[in-house]
Amino acid sequence: MTTPHPWLVTPARRPAAGTRLVCLPHAGGSASFYRRWAQHLDCDVELQIVQYPGREERVDEPFLTDPEALVEAVAGAVLETARPDVETVLFGHSMGALIGYETVRTLAARGLRVGRLFVSGQAAPDERIGREPATALSDDAILHEVETHGGTQMSVFDDPEIREMVLPILRNDYLLIDSYSPRATPPVDASVIALAGDRDTSVSVARVRRWEGVAGKEFHLHTFPGGHFFLAEQRAQVITVLHQYLRTGA
Repeated sequence: MTTPHPWLVTPARRPAAGTRLVCLPHAGGSASFYRRWAQHLDCDVELQIVQYPGREERVDEPFLTDPEALVEAVAGAVLETARPDVETVLFGHSMGALIGYETVRTLAARGLRVGRLFVSGQAAPDERIGREPATALSDDAILHEVETHGGTQMSVFDDPEIREMVLPILRNDYLLIDSYSPRATPPVDASVIALAGDRDTSVSVARVRRWEGVAGKEFHLHTFPGGHFFLAEQRAQVITVLHQYLRTGA
């Protein structure tokens, strides 16, 4: 369906697919977070995952600390691999939701309309983060926050190699979030489908619901059992919801 691109990982190519689902990882995350989704998606949906620089196969590339530069790069990759007969849908979790939201805007300005945007585990763009700035956080404080969100147990970071590998990625992404400022523009010309964990201590369901204010078309909210990483805990249920919209075009 699409040609290879360094920014996009495609776990299973589906040349006849009518929809491509472009997924954007969370802070500290990588393409591997979504890879298993490919085997559960309908055959008419091709999964593409944004791989941010500085991780996995792009580990030797420098990080991007400017959110606008990151959005420009992601939008460029999506646009370069777009086909007129294939619908593009974006899905972002946590930080990825903000990047996805801005990417939809950028793509629209360049002539590619994304009709549906899935946002997960993230407050609306105009809400400020509820933590200290990354510049004020020690390494242990950052790792503790990751554990609090249910991402990884602190004991994993006792391994010096893992700690050395993960910390620069987390700190870069936290700095990127800190420097993000939404543009004062009209709602996106898209339906917004928001997903939330009912026990997410980092962002409440009420804060996720406020994405309704940026939806230019329909807005839907789905709540799942679990914390910030309910996507991993409730993968089958999440994909069922995805199919509900991908099949109907709602």
